Amino acid sequence: MKSVYTLTLFFTVAIVLNSMTDSLRAEPTKQQQELLEIFRKEFIEITPGKGKYPKSFEMGRNDAGDKEQPVRKVSFGYSFGIAKYEVPQNLWEAVLGENPSRWTGPRNSVEMLDYKDAVKFCEQATALMRELKLIKDNQVIRLPSEAEWEYTARAGTKTVYSFGDDAEDLGPYAWFSGNAAGNDPPVGAKKPNNWGLYDVHGYLWEWCLDSDGGYKDAPTDGRPQLTKDAERYIARGGSWKSKPPELTSSYRLAAPAGAKADDLGLRCVLATQK
Repeated sequence: MKSVYTLTLFFTVAIVLNSMTDSLRAEPTKQQQELLEIFRKEFIEITPGKGKYPKSFEMGRNDAGDKEQPVRKVSFGYSFGIAKYEVPQNLWEAVLGENPSRWTGPRNSVEMLDYKDAVKFCEQATALMRELKLIKDNQVIRLPSEAEWEYTARAGTKTVYSFGDDAEDLGPYAWFSGNAAGNDPPVGAKKPNNWGLYDVHGYLWEWCLDSDGGYKDAPTDGRPQLTKDAERYIARGGSWKSKPPELTSSYRLAAPAGAKADDLGLRCVLATQK
């Protein structure tokens, strides 16, 4: 009887201690709070149909590959925020407790993460930021839909790149195969697009919510195109390993869901849950 009582007491204490540990872990640290406060301030509010943000845009490109066609008009009926930078490593580590990157540096973009890792970061960042009252309970941090990504990357332009049509002008705006020997600069070292977003061309491919699919029956209201248990998801923007044709505002890369590479990262959206 005594041994049964002792064993029961042991497991009871263990459960209590684990619960206390989980509770302590759930409370954001000072460093987490500081980095998440910075993160929150870095979101650019996008208000389609108001101010400089048009309600609609032409998504895709007729003179490119099949995956970018047919061009279609996408109209937004909602506002959202998008981070001006790709997620840096110090923020990723503060949220998830580790840094998977090959090319390390606190303000370097985080890489070596797959689609599920990117989604996990967004979910944990949402929980922490709600805890800190940095966002409302009906707001979420998530990956952008393809439409949101291209709309904000284009920043009101209809050209091949957000700055024009000439790939010779990429240098001031992008880290790519023509000027990068490794993925090791801090975020924001190049010029932003017209709406203040940095590194939308080059540096890292950025995961989007959408699974791989054609444009024929794609949504026209900004929503992602999703297939259950998809094997591939779309990444946008090109990377430091990419040649100019992959850095255009419309280029689409279908990456395996489990892909992890030193030129693959993420940029976040702040949205209201419906």
